[in-house]
Amino acid sequence: MAGSVLQLLNSVLHTEHSHNYFYSFLLLASATACASIALVAWKRRKKGPLASTTALFMFATSWWGLTYAIHWFNIPGLDYLFWLDASYLGVVLVPATFLVFAIRFTGAGDWITKKKLILLAIEPVATLIILWTDNLHNLFFAGMRMENSTSILCGGPWFWVNALYSYSLIFVAVVIIIRFAFNTRGVYRKQAAIILFGAMIPWLSSIVSVMDISPVSDLDLTPFGFTLTGIAFAYALFRLNLLNIVPVARDALVEIMSDGFFVVDLRNCVVDINLAAQKFLGISKASIGKNAEYLFRNTPDLVRLYRSREEGDFEFFTEFYGQRHLHMQIVPLYDNRKQRTGRLFIFRDITERKIGEIEIQKANKLLQEQLYEIKLLQTELRRQAIRDPLTDLYNRRYLEEFLEEEVARAEREGTPLSILMLDIDHFKSFNDTHGHRAGDAVLKGLGELMRSKTRSQGDIACRYGGEEFVIVLTDTTLCHAAVRAEQFRSGFEKMNISVGGVNLSATLSVGVATFPEHGTSSESVLHIADNALYKAKEMGRNRVVTA
Repeated sequence: MAGSVLQLLNSVLHTEHSHNYFYSFLLLASATACASIALVAWKRRKKGPLASTTALFMFATSWWGLTYAIHWFNIPGLDYLFWLDASYLGVVLVPATFLVFAIRFTGAGDWITKKKLILLAIEPVATLIILWTDNLHNLFFAGMRMENSTSILCGGPWFWVNALYSYSLIFVAVVIIIRFAFNTRGVYRKQAAIILFGAMIPWLSSIVSVMDISPVSDLDLTPFGFTLTGIAFAYALFRLNLLNIVPVARDALVEIMSDGFFVVDLRNCVVDINLAAQKFLGISKASIGKNAEYLFRNTPDLVRLYRSREEGDFEFFTEFYGQRHLHMQIVPLYDNRKQRTGRLFIFRDITERKIGEIEIQKANKLLQEQLYEIKLLQTELRRQAIRDPLTDLYNRRYLEEFLEEEVARAEREGTPLSILMLDIDHFKSFNDTHGHRAGDAVLKGLGELMRSKTRSQGDIACRYGGEEFVIVLTDTTLCHAAVRAEQFRSGFEKMNISVGGVNLSATLSVGVATFPEHGTSSESVLHIADNALYKAKEMGRNRVVTA
């Protein structure tokens, strides 16, 4: 039925004496409606960038309808195609401004920068230039334009570039608004639905016209669709408070936010407080207008900070709403003239974080204690690995590592290194006569003597095996080593070791050798010292023999 009505209108309006005034008046009505919305939005531009964007978008739609109406009037004396080409200013502005509107409407206005707006404007500006200079290059119409054209619904390569670009912008804007509608509720969803309805009608009309499936031939239906766009935006503007969406969203956010806040004026009276702060501080909405210091008298830390600090970040403890740790930020407030108007106090519950910090501190303390115990154990294991358990002297394993390094150092630095090989005389007979307990006491006594008479830096005393011992004397010549060996021998001979109330004694035989005089490696010097020890035993024991 709609198709038959449009066909009837088409036949009536294309009579011999008709100047298509009916089309023109419909377009003028659409342009007037859109211009009215643009004017209202522009007057409210101080409410935020959404108002100015709405005004620009509706101005573009109004311009499109107005210029197309003038074109259809076909006023004598006016260039018939001038106003048709002029309508393209609205054609190229509508998709770009609608995309910017969608972004700002959904709260993503920070994405819009001056650089991005310039990039967004490149294609529309290029389209206008190419359209208005088509007679020079034929890129826009490609020779398809008829002399009495009443619309621009087809053309050359740049016409389709512009069509693709425009429909892409509108598609992106529609997707943004649809996603916003699915993720919001209440009045915001209604606003999104009304805006989508208003935007889809001219978009679908444009597709119908460009695809040449309209029942009214050679007529661009898009500007007529803007009548519904204007009605939809008027409804969203006046009934759903479209341009007040940011303040409304802020109020909703303040009431559901988990962080608490309150505001005091210069008289220290509470002028605003949200639900979270009421719970944290144990006060009610009725606190507005009352003295803040009096209200917070049960929270001494807060009162102290309130009195002494104008701004900053602090932490305090409160027993209201459970025992809670709170982080507080104090922010001074100023008006447009930079005059102080009060202070904003923002609270955040950090109890869980504090509990976590305490648990972490406990865990760290326990870990440190465990690490200390492990270090002690490692030290003990290291000591056991390199010490003889009976005499507490170094063992043979450590001797081999140390001697290898010291010989290499002595070779690099050209310094002497001497080795004393000691053996307790007749130790087996001593053990058989006095018992192993007495033998162990003699070994311990010799160990104590060796530790007391070796230098703490450089020298080491080791139990080589059984009753054999080795002393390494760094930076020591053969002559000095022989003197030191005699000190060990005589000192041990004079020792009285008490075992079971009986004083016992024993003697030592000592062999002395020096690097590099008696060998070029640790093994060879140790072997020469051992040979000197056996020579001392052959010579009657209890003596020192140098290699």
